Amino acid sequence: MAKTLQLQFNTSEGGSASVTIDAPLEPVNAVTVQQAMDAIIASGVFISTTGSFISANKASLIDREVTEIL
Repeated sequence: MAKTLQLQFNTSEGGSASVTIDAPLEPVNAVTVQQAMDAIIASGVFISTTGSFISANKASLIDREVTEIL
């Protein structure tokens, strides 16, 4: 099973943007995720087509099972 952590942010121009992290360390802790999202916002490193990240929207741990057939 492939797991990803998707972090979604609100942007300065009223849109949203996300950052996806493959194979996050588990267990995923809500407080740690919030702190990481706050650090990403404060750093100003990411800018999307709808502006810079201004606030955390949500975080989702996505668990996906992939079966190769060819």
